[in-house]
Amino acid sequence: MYKFMMLIFVLAANTLVAQESRSKVGIRPWPRDNAHEMTGGGRVAHWKPGIGNYDAMLKADDYTALHMDVVKGYNGVFQTNQRFFEHYIHQQGGDWVDTNPETNRLVRTIRDHEQAGTIVKHIIICREGWLYDPVNGDTGPIAGDPRILFQRDVDDQRKVFRDAHALGLIKHDNYKLIQMILHPAVFLDDPEARAIISTMDGICYESHQFNRYWPLGSAISDPEEVARGAKWALEQGMDYIFYYGPFQYKDCDTYVDFLERDWLHSFWDRGLPKHHQNMYYYLNAFPHGCGSQRPVGPESDPYSYLGFAKWLIQELEKGK
Repeated sequence: MYKFMMLIFVLAANTLVAQESRSKVGIRPWPRDNAHEMTGGGRVAHWKPGIGNYDAMLKADDYTALHMDVVKGYNGVFQTNQRFFEHYIHQQGGDWVDTNPETNRLVRTIRDHEQAGTIVKHIIICREGWLYDPVNGDTGPIAGDPRILFQRDVDDQRKVFRDAHALGLIKHDNYKLIQMILHPAVFLDDPEARAIISTMDGICYESHQFNRYWPLGSAISDPEEVARGAKWALEQGMDYIFYYGPFQYKDCDTYVDFLERDWLHSFWDRGLPKHHQNMYYYLNAFPHGCGSQRPVGPESDPYSYLGFAKWLIQELEKGK
């Protein structure tokens, strides 16, 4: 009996060490076996044969499997039980949040996660109708950043959480709503935007290596502006998610070796925090455009998604 109790103690201690050693890195692992994910109005099917997938490439004892902190809606062999996901408010028969907890899409998503035994860490939320339909798609109230929610969106969603919890549909009466933004600092400079953001739990800034985000230093990818917005959010006690990717690769005319690491160093050099307790780095790691040849793994390949994830986790471990 004594030996059995000691074994339980050692296993628990090892689990605690593994949890504490994570560097607040998350990943959207795509592609996978038999996975169906929608983005931009269609299935993400940009990848080409031969790049592999997470179900086949990631092993249970791989560094990234053991040390990844948060995963987007997927278990696989990742050892963390923390999940994040994205939730978009679209103009679909009405502009506002569905206040019925029995039919609310976000409540259903949370319930699915919790019934699978995982913990909802972050809900990345925004208004995105304008991106899907530039003419008739809805926007939020802030002219400089159409993704920012109306205050009514936030208030209604909080009420739905409380009502759903009272009905036993979800485990908690509140969850972290993380505002996904388009511009890195409009929310800071616009008083109305700042007031809305202040009722939420954090900021998520996307950094693609494509379209309007290219080149680095454009109006919405200026490292100094990103760092300014991040520092303000962290000073308020909010979480800040740097949602990084998709990435270029060798088929891109503008690609150079380890471009994804060079960009990160540029952000860090200009003041983006690395080790703050509320700072998270999530990899929006899916094949896209001329970056669709990048392999998923193995993590021993420094050019692969898993190889980059391992490098990032270890980089954030430095100086902790």
